[in-house]
Amino acid sequence: MFIAAELPEGLVEALAETQAALRQCVSGRYVGHDLFHVTLAFLGDIDPWRIGDLSRMLDVACSAHAPFDARLGELGYFGRMRKAALWQGFADKAPFAALAESVRARLKREGIPFDNKGFLPHVTLMRNADVSTGELPMPTVAQGTVDTVCLFKSDLSGERPAYEALHRAFLEPLH
Repeated sequence: MFIAAELPEGLVEALAETQAALRQCVSGRYVGHDLFHVTLAFLGDIDPWRIGDLSRMLDVACSAHAPFDARLGELGYFGRMRKAALWQGFADKAPFAALAESVRARLKREGIPFDNKGFLPHVTLMRNADVSTGELPMPTVAQGTVDTVCLFKSDLSGERPAYEALHRAFLEPLH
């Protein structure tokens, strides 16, 4: 399971355009457009009886955040140049970082384990990407409003990953 910010359609479309440009110069396994998200916390295997606790915790963590504008930014990668995870980041990382910190603090408080690696807001576009040529296109840039955080269950047993939304928490304008 993992917790992620969902992206508005305009950002998903822009990410798909960047992927189309990447297909001209980078080989690898492309992530399906329906799977684009920004992971805030990776939980791993969680007992199903904890889903209710996680849902309530997510509602509380998100209640302190208003919807925010996100503008797509640079391309980057993790890992080795011939087997990289290729991603697109965001121009302003602060709103995502604040949201991730709230979610992670609430997970700690509730005693729910998660991967505590450093946080960098990004959307994975490709896995096992060969970026050794150093030739990457200019990414498509777009802006949209992020207003939903979701608890996802992932199923990696098929030909491609499948994510099931277990609970959605909505960012509400602060009064």
